[in-house]
Amino acid sequence: MTRTIGNLAPFLTLALALAVAPADAGPIDLTAISGTWHNPVGGTSVAGEGTSTITWGDGVAPDSGYQFAAGTDILGAAIGVPLLLGEFTHFNEVIPVPNLTGVDLHFGFDTNGVPGSVNAIFPFAHNETPNITGGSPGDDDIVTITTPIVNVPITVGTDVYFFNLLGFSINGGATIQNVFSSPEGGHNSAQLYGQLSAEPVPEPASLLLFGGALTAVAMRIRRGRTASASSAPR
Repeated sequence: MTRTIGNLAPFLTLALALAVAPADAGPIDLTAISGTWHNPVGGTSVAGEGTSTITWGDGVAPDSGYQFAAGTDILGAAIGVPLLLGEFTHFNEVIPVPNLTGVDLHFGFDTNGVPGSVNAIFPFAHNETPNITGGSPGDDDIVTITTPIVNVPITVGTDVYFFNLLGFSINGGATIQNVFSSPEGGHNSAQLYGQLSAEPVPEPASLLLFGGALTAVAMRIRRGRTASASSAPR
């Protein structure tokens, strides 16, 4: 399940990037960003539900856990480009089974539009891999944002925009995926990015079809360029 969803990451990022032409700045302010963890599935000695840090294990430190550190206010948020929302950290410790398999991030922020406060739930799936290889990436735990597309509408004046989560980045937003590989025995962090678009983004279930259509268009463009090159005088 985790791998299947992860394979959609290129389509997801591409769909969000194509949803609207990038602009230097927009009329939306995102302020008072926050995120708390709720509805853990599985795990033992779970602590911190309803806060920005949730842990699980055997109740004896160090336990494993997730932390979300909210980013600063985004004033005049750009439309159609990645927006830094905060930092996600996984405390990857050796813990006994049974392990946590999922938890929801309740994410929110205030706006200068309608609604004045935006709230969305992003389910995280956790794959606590067995430590059998003795190193990374074989023993990495896998964290997946299973439903990043929520299309929350925000109206500013006469314009309507849509908010979605893009995913994790470890290089300042240059590349973004909805899957994060977390090495064993470390406190591993990635930035969480979102995006505002002028049109709703396709739901994950339709991204494969969307990606197939884009591939067909790209192939037609390449054929056209090849034909033009072959017919050009030499």
